[in-house]
Amino acid sequence: MDKKIRTGICISNSLLQECDAYIKAGNAENRSALIEDALRLFLASRELKDKQELLVPELAKCIAEASDEGFTKISKGLFRYAVEVEMIIMILSNLTDIPEKVLKEYRKEAVRNVRRTKGKLNLEELIQRDNFGIAEKILERPEPQEDPLPDDSWMYEA
Repeated sequence: MDKKIRTGICISNSLLQECDAYIKAGNAENRSALIEDALRLFLASRELKDKQELLVPELAKCIAEASDEGFTKISKGLFRYAVEVEMIIMILSNLTDIPEKVLKEYRKEAVRNVRRTKGKLNLEELIQRDNFGIAEKILERPEPQEDPLPDDSWMYEA
């Protein structure tokens, strides 16, 4: 423990009364202890503020770099996924001739399924689905006057 040094201070009367009320409530031993605790707290907060001015920009820089790295990984993954999907579409388009209205309905059904499952599609469920039955029903029904589903063109915008 450091040796105590007697010193005098000048403070306003109202602040001194607040200090005395704080001491009287049992929150401090005496004026000297209260002032010493207050100074320690003030100096610690100043030191923290000084360090914060250095740390916050560094922390922000690290977070930005990590975010950029994550975005890059996600973008590369999505690009690879898009390439594979494009290859599948090319193969399928050469194997079958699907009428445009059936293709539109397939797209609507796919949008509904992805929304319903929040993107977590199950391959087994997709294989078990009667896609040919869906196509036959589409071809049998008359042309609708209005499209009841919202426009999904936003998915194909660049």
